[in-house]
Amino acid sequence: MFERFTEGSRAVLVEARDLALELGSPSIDVGHLLYGCAEGREETAGRPLHDCGLTGLLVRGRLPRAGTRPSAGTVDPEALRTIGIDYDGVRAAVEQTFGTGAMDAAPDRRTSSPRGRPPFTGQAKRSLELALRAAIELHHTRMLPGHLLLGLLRLDDEFVTGALRTSGTTVAGLSAAVLSRLPDTA
Repeated sequence: MFERFTEGSRAVLVEARDLALELGSPSIDVGHLLYGCAEGREETAGRPLHDCGLTGLLVRGRLPRAGTRPSAGTVDPEALRTIGIDYDGVRAAVEQTFGTGAMDAAPDRRTSSPRGRPPFTGQAKRSLELALRAAIELHHTRMLPGHLLLGLLRLDDEFVTGALRTSGTTVAGLSAAVLSRLPDTA
């Protein structure tokens, strides 16, 4: 199936994979794919998403970061102080010695896939199948980023619909915008 992907579609998958790895996710999910579409600078997926106010930054902000440990926001410094530990002092000393963010957790490398290729979740695979169906229905032989976005929109996934709701758009409205930007033949 991936041989049908255009350079733009492959770039969407690379963006999705890179974000999944950066966030410590063990797999590529629909949110990562939506981020890849939103980060694209091309006409069939990136432009319609940007036109409705849905940016990569907004999508990224909605994604959970896997494997994070409690930070100063979730640690109770007062409780630690009652047992003689100055959390803020410890954190400042550690960051002065090892650099800013040294106490933040790195992703658990034991749970990631070999060679930096996390697998797709079932929902992400389903969205790719729906994207292929969209391309076939439109008699396109190549998979464009717009087809990937149509696959995500046809999935009826809560993450995707929630992101659309946040930007004030609908699945039907965004689908129409994508379809209007797809070429007659691809």
